[in-house]
Amino acid sequence: MLTQGKVAKFMTYLMIALLVMYLIGISITFALIATDVKSSTAYEFMYSFLPFAMTLDFFARFMLQQTPSQQVKPYALLPIPRYTCIDFFIIRSLLSYGNLVMMFLYVPFALMAVVFAEGIGLTTLFLLGFYVIELIISQAYSIFRTLVSHNMLYWIGIVPVLALLASPLFFNADWTLTVNFEHLFRGYAHLGGWICKGNAIAWGSMLIILGIVTAINRRLQHKLVYAELSREEKAMKVSTKQSFKFLNEWGIIGEFLRLEMFSIRRNKNVRKTFISSNVIVLMLSLVCSFSSVYDDLGMVRFWLIYNFSIYGAMMLLRIMTFEGNYIERLMMGHHAIEKLLTAKFYFYSAILMFPFLLMIPMVITGKASLLMLFSYMAFTAGVGNFLFMQLAVYNKQTAPLNQKFIGRTMVENSWIMILIEVLAFTMPLLLVKIFMVFASENTAYIILLVIGLTFIGTHRLWLGNIYKRLNERKYENIEAMMTTR
Repeated sequence: MLTQGKVAKFMTYLMIALLVMYLIGISITFALIATDVKSSTAYEFMYSFLPFAMTLDFFARFMLQQTPSQQVKPYALLPIPRYTCIDFFIIRSLLSYGNLVMMFLYVPFALMAVVFAEGIGLTTLFLLGFYVIELIISQAYSIFRTLVSHNMLYWIGIVPVLALLASPLFFNADWTLTVNFEHLFRGYAHLGGWICKGNAIAWGSMLIILGIVTAINRRLQHKLVYAELSREEKAMKVSTKQSFKFLNEWGIIGEFLRLEMFSIRRNKNVRKTFISSNVIVLMLSLVCSFSSVYDDLGMVRFWLIYNFSIYGAMMLLRIMTFEGNYIERLMMGHHAIEKLLTAKFYFYSAILMFPFLLMIPMVITGKASLLMLFSYMAFTAGVGNFLFMQLAVYNKQTAPLNQKFIGRTMVENSWIMILIEVLAFTMPLLLVKIFMVFASENTAYIILLVIGLTFIGTHRLWLGNIYKRLNERKYENIEAMMTTR
C-alpha cells in the first residue's frame, strides 16, 4: 500500500503541475490582453473575472480538499479539549498549500501587468486580496461539503450562493432588472479597485466574512463529528417478507444480487454514491439531449462514453471496499467471492439501460445513432466493467458503510485506480478513431459492439481469473481490510 500511495501521490502531483502550467498560460494571456484594455486598469481587469475564478476554484476542491471532520477520528477520543482537534485541522486547512494553487493565475499576471504600472504596494494588496478570497472559499467549501455529506438536499443551497455572486449581472444603476454581462464585469472591477487601493470597508468586509465562515465551519464540524461519535445504534427491524422473490431462481448469484440492492437501500454511503451516480447521469443526459452545447460529433462521443462509465467510475472503482467490512465472512464461503463478482457484473451491466433510455432523445434529434448508443453501452458493459472489476484484486482499503464524517475518505489512493479510470474513459474513443482510419464510422461502431459483446459472452472466464488472483492474495487483502476499518 505504501508503494501504491507513492505512485498515486506522484500522479496527483503531476496533474497539479499540469494545472499550474495551464493557470500560468491563462495568466500570461490575460496580462497581454489587459495591457491593451483602455476602459479599466490591469488590476480591475483581473478582478472583473472574480466570480468565474471563485466558481472554478470551489468545484475543483471536490477533487483534492478534505474536510476537517474526515481526518479527525484518530484524535477525537484523546484526553484533550473537544475543540482542539477541529481547531487544529481548520487552521491547517487555512495554511494549506492548496490555497496557493490559484495564485499561479494571479502572480504571473501581477508581475507582467501590475507591478511596473502601479508599484509594489498596490501589487501586494492585489495579491493579498485574492489570497484572502481563497481562504474564504476554503472555509465555504468545507461547510458545503460537510452539509452535503449530511444530506444531499443541501446541493440546492448552492443556487442562492451562485445567484448572489452573479447579482451584478441583473441590476442596472436605476435598479431595473436586465441581464448585462458588462454590469457583472464592471461591478467586480470596482470591487477590485477598492481592494487594491486599501479601502477599509472592502478589507473589513472580507475579514469579517472570513471570520464568520471559519466560526460556522468550526461549530458545524464539531457538532456533526461528535454527534456521529456518540450516536447510539438503533435496532434494525428485520422484515420477514422476502424482497425481490424473482431472484430466487438465480440461486447464490440471486442472493448476492439481493445483497447488492439491500446495500444500496440500507447503507448511507453506498446509497449516497449510487444516488449521486444517477443524478450525474440524468443531468448529463438532459444537457446532451436538449442543449446545443455538445453538438460536435467528437464531444457527443466523449460524453456518451462518459455517461455510460459513470456507474463504473463511482461504484465499481471501489469494488470490495464496502465488502471489506465483512470480507472474512465472504472468504469462508466456497467460491462466494466469485458469485459476488458475477452478481455485481450482472447488476452494473443491467443498470446501463438507464443512461441508454435517457439518451434516446439524442437519436431522435439526430445527434447520435442507435448503433452508436448500442456499441458504447455494450463496450462499457463488457470492456469497461472488465477493467473496473480488476480492482477487486488490488483494492485493500475498507470504506465505511454509514460513517460520513469520521470515516475514511474514498479518494483514489492507488495508481492502478487512476490508470483504469483513464483507460475506461479514453479507450473506446481511441478505438473508434483508429477503426475509422481503415473503415467507415458505422463499421467502427460495429467492431466496438462486437468487442463489447465478446467480453460480455466470456465474462465467466475473466471473472474466474479475477477470483483466482484474488484468492492467491486473500490473506494479504483480509489483513489490510481489517486494519483499515
